[in-house]
Amino acid sequence: MKRLVIYFHYDPAGRIDTACRVAVQAMQKYARVIFVTNGTLNPADRVWVRQSGAGRIERENTGFDVGAYREALLSLGREELAGYEEVILMNYTLAGPVCTLEPMLAAMDARRELDFWGLTRHYAMKSARFGGNVPEHIQSHFLALRPRLFNSEDFWRYWQEMKLPESYEQSVICHETRFTPYFAAKGYVWDTYVQTDDMKDVFVNPIMACPRELLQNRGCPFFKRRSLFTPYADELRRTDGMAARELCGYIQSETDFPLDLLVVSLLKTQPLAALAQNLHWRYLVEKRHTAPADPAALGLKLIRYELPAADPVTDWYNQQAAAEADALLGEAAAWFEKEPLLGILSPSVPLYAGCTSARRAQWLAALPALREKAPVPVDETPLPAPNCGWMLVRESAFPDGIPECKTQLDAWRLALTAQENGAYAAPFETAAQAVARADILNAYETAAARPADVAKQLGRLIKHRLQK
Repeated sequence: MKRLVIYFHYDPAGRIDTACRVAVQAMQKYARVIFVTNGTLNPADRVWVRQSGAGRIERENTGFDVGAYREALLSLGREELAGYEEVILMNYTLAGPVCTLEPMLAAMDARRELDFWGLTRHYAMKSARFGGNVPEHIQSHFLALRPRLFNSEDFWRYWQEMKLPESYEQSVICHETRFTPYFAAKGYVWDTYVQTDDMKDVFVNPIMACPRELLQNRGCPFFKRRSLFTPYADELRRTDGMAARELCGYIQSETDFPLDLLVVSLLKTQPLAALAQNLHWRYLVEKRHTAPADPAALGLKLIRYELPAADPVTDWYNQQAAAEADALLGEAAAWFEKEPLLGILSPSVPLYAGCTSARRAQWLAALPALREKAPVPVDETPLPAPNCGWMLVRESAFPDGIPECKTQLDAWRLALTAQENGAYAAPFETAAQAVARADILNAYETAAARPADVAKQLGRLIKHRLQK
C-alpha cells in the first residue's frame, strides 16, 4: 500500500529527540514521511531530517497540531494526495513503537470497508474544559485516512474552513473531538486498531489510564509520552497512580525501546516533580550486614549544606533525619549502580507535617530566584530532593564540575542543573518510614472525609499563623 505520513513535531528548543527519531524511522519502513515542526529546528536536527529521507516543513508555532496538519495537507494539495492509498496524521506525543508495526498495518489493510481509522479511542464524557459533552472519538495522535475520505469535497471543506486553535483546549474541541463524529455523520466508516470497548465503563481514556494493558495484551505499538509527566493529581482522580511505573517496567523488561533516552529528553522539558511522582522516584534503604558501597569508588561526592531555620519542632525533625540517614550512606550509594539516571540522592523529608509545610513555604519563597536562572521548567511543586542538609551527588552528572553548594537555594539549583544534564534528584527512606507514611496518608484521608475535622484543622492552622 502506498502511504504518506504527516508527522507533527514540536520542541521549544528545536530538538528532535530519540523517541521522535525512532517513530519516524519505524514509519518510513511503510510510508513516505513529511516532518512538520512548529518552530525552527536546530541545524543538526534539520540535517537529520534531510538525511533520513523525510520531507520537511518548518512553520510558525501557531495552531498546534491542527495548524500543522492543515498547512501540510493544503500545501500538498488534492492532486498529490490522490496518488496515495492511505494518509496518516501522526504526532510526537506518541512514543514507540515498542514492537513491529506489521501486525497493526496488516490487520487494518484487510479492513477495506473503513474510510478512516485510528490507533486508540477516547470514550464519551462530560467536560466543561472541553466544551461540555465530549463524544466518543479517535484520538488525534494517530489517524489514518483512506481515499474515499481524503478525495472528497467534505474532507477539503473541513480543513479549508478550519479555524486555527489558540489553546490546547480549542485544539481538542475544534478538531480532535470533532473529526470522528463530523465524518461519521456524513456516512464515512471508522474504527480503531486497539479494541477497548470492554473498558469504556471503567476508563474513558485507556491509553493513559492503563497503557501497560494496551501494550502487553492488546497489541498497541505506541504509548503516550505524557504518561510519564501528567499532573499526578489528575492521575489519582482516575487511576491508582501506578500507570506510568507499570508501563516503564514493561517497556524495560519486555521491549528494546530506548526508554532511558526518552526520560533524558523529558528531564530537559518537564518539571522534575511531575516525572518523579508518576515514576515514583523514591528509594528504600536499609542497614545490611554486607559491606556497604563505597561512594567515592562509585564516583559520588557527599555534599552538606545549611538548612534554613523553621520552627523548633521542624528543625529538630530535620536534624534527626539528617543524623539518622548518615548511618545509611553506603547503602544509599548502592542505588547509583542500579539507576543510571540518578544524579542526586538525599534523605526524604521527615514525616512530621511541619517539615513538609516548611519546605513548601521555603520553595515558594525561592521560586522567583529559581525560575530566573533555571535551565529547565520549574513549577510550584517542590523538588523531591535534596532535603535534610546533605546529598550524594554523581560527579559525572556535572561535566562542567559541581557548583558550590552552601544553602538550600544552592542545593535546589544543583538539582536543576543535574536535570538539565539528563539526571534526576530523588529521596530515600527506610521501610519503616514508608510503612508509616502509608498509615499517615490513611489518617489524612479519613480526616478529610469528615468535614468537622477539616474545619477544626483549618481553625488550628489559622490560629497558628496569627500567633506568629
